[in-house]
Amino acid sequence: MSTLPQDLQEKVAEVLLRVERLESQIEDRSPSHWHYLVERPHPWRRQLYIKGRNMTAAQLVSSMQANGLSAIQAAEDVDLPLAAVDEALRYCQENTGLLSLEAAEERRRLVERGHRLGPATLSG
Repeated sequence: MSTLPQDLQEKVAEVLLRVERLESQIEDRSPSHWHYLVERPHPWRRQLYIKGRNMTAAQLVSSMQANGLSAIQAAEDVDLPLAAVDEALRYCQENTGLLSLEAAEERRRLVERGHRLGPATLSG
């Protein structure tokens, strides 16, 4: 028997049901051959995200490359199954065109806002 008041129990049950429905919708919209990647609404980004994370597949792979991590090390580093990391790697290999276009768009937007993208020159 729960110690929560009845009205609170009902609200929690309703919230859990809504979360299950949202998760089901996300899974239904994802391409069927991806188990760890999902679509997310974004104004211009179309690449897939790691399920349950606020991280795109390309962000995971870029982090691996920048830190010299193997798939096993990356899985341990971000607490993901190795299969999820392998899937992100495969996705990025299969979608290089999309990822290049999105990287260019992100750079364009940063420059438009006045951000410097290259290394600063050092004066001696």
